[in-house]
Amino acid sequence: MLALGLAAPARAAAPAGAAAPVSAVRADDTVGQIANGLINSRLYVTSGAGNALSAADQNEVKAALGRDRDADIRAVVVRDDITQAQVGPMLKAVANRVGKGETYAAVTADGRHLGAISKKLDSKEINQIVTRTNGVPLKDRLIRFGDLAESKTDDKARSSAIAGYVTLGVLLLVVAGAAGAFLVVRRRGRERDARRMAELKRGVEEDVTLLGEDIARLDLDVMDPALDPGTRSDYERALNSYDGAKSATERAARPEDMQGVTTALEDGRYYMTATRARLAGEPVPERRPPCFFNPQHGPSVQDVTWAPPGGVARSVPACAADAEAVLHGTDPDVRMVPYGDGRRPYWDAGPAYAPYAGGYYAGYGGFDLLSGMMIGTMLGSMMGGGFGGGFAGPGDGGFGGDGGDVGGGWDFGSGDFGGGGDFGGF
Repeated sequence: MLALGLAAPARAAAPAGAAAPVSAVRADDTVGQIANGLINSRLYVTSGAGNALSAADQNEVKAALGRDRDADIRAVVVRDDITQAQVGPMLKAVANRVGKGETYAAVTADGRHLGAISKKLDSKEINQIVTRTNGVPLKDRLIRFGDLAESKTDDKARSSAIAGYVTLGVLLLVVAGAAGAFLVVRRRGRERDARRMAELKRGVEEDVTLLGEDIARLDLDVMDPALDPGTRSDYERALNSYDGAKSATERAARPEDMQGVTTALEDGRYYMTATRARLAGEPVPERRPPCFFNPQHGPSVQDVTWAPPGGVARSVPACAADAEAVLHGTDPDVRMVPYGDGRRPYWDAGPAYAPYAGGYYAGYGGFDLLSGMMIGTMLGSMMGGGFGGGFAGPGDGGFGGDGGDVGGGWDFGSGDFGGGGDFGGF
């Protein structure tokens, strides 16, 4: 399972008698492990943080954060060398998976760097609180952060209540107009969703049709007694997967319904590959994730390092032809899907294609695998919380920030936010 960007690069083993580099000996926890640890706890200390807090200190921090009910804080202690760019997406991904909590904070094991995201506090307020905790030891810094966040949350709630009474009368005067505007927005939203669903359905139907044509080209007679039992079994599985995918596509009414379709298509593609191998007298291939560039190509044969235009390089599974293209510096055959009046790569065709992609990789780590492969793409920007669409800003019931950075005073050691710029608090 991927650690969503938290894993340090692999290093060669240190020579005998030499101290191993810190990044080589510190294990990292996955987003799933951190989220599981925070479901019923206010504090999680990652493996990479080592013994930053004793058991007694951890209990003291948990008890203190548990008293901060309005701020509803959950904290993660991370490695000292985690960067700002890594912490922001991690906190959002953890928050989405836990599904509860109002404020999430991350602090390095040495207590020097602290950043947070919050539904209740904006970036300016988070930065002010973090600044007031600078220079405090780890345990005390977490407790003080919680106390200050709770106090600020309570102050905002009181101010909001007063302002609410003042504005209630004004709001009543505009209810009729607002209701009309809401109906217009909702109608437009429904029209947009219907258009996206129609585009998605066309794209999925293309995948289903292609598999059907592939199966038809073999034209095997499963009743032929001379047919090898293994070949017959794999071919029948491919047929059943195709039939299931076709029926599910016809019934699909929401993008989420397409996940089961592409899972069936991935199954059918593998068994078609296995059938061909048996007919050719070759070994049945290992079952691997579909080709990232175009899942229609069937199972991948190897992983290659690839980066989208302007993006970060990552390891992705590829079929033989696409692996060859990438290794020789040419463009792979990318799956282009319907989008508006044209076509786009499926990973840049909007949130409707998230379940589509997730279904193809459901048996290989699902969204955890995809989140690593799609960093920097449209779908990748929404995968921090399992394709949940990310968080809105403060006041909209979501966490602020864009997910790419974390603010609140995350310091790279220069004392000036790593060289300048207002990163904002989440």
